[in-house]
Amino acid sequence: MSFIEVAKTTEIPNGQMKSFSTAGKEILVTNYEGNYFAIDAKCTHMGGKLINGKLEGKIVTCPVHGARFDVTTGVSVSGPKLGPIKLKAKNLAIYEVKVDNKIIAININE
Repeated sequence: MSFIEVAKTTEIPNGQMKSFSTAGKEILVTNYEGNYFAIDAKCTHMGGKLINGKLEGKIVTCPVHGARFDVTTGVSVSGPKLGPIKLKAKNLAIYEVKVDNKIIAININE
């Protein structure tokens, strides 16, 4: 396993998120109730940047068409809406997170 340090815990307070580019991937790290989670940073529908979306609890909403994802599991909880049409979005990839000595590291080799 190859963990890459991405932030200090002080950089991502509870209920916040931060986006990182590392090893050719864009990854979103969130702090949900004091636990850190890492998922792909782009919506699976049309690639909207989730960092520009809204985080409510453990659900992040894509700013482009409103697809919603659980940041703890990467699961798409509701697809995007285009007018009256509701579509489906694929789940996001998740990455293992380790916190050691207030340093957040993610495993990108999954």
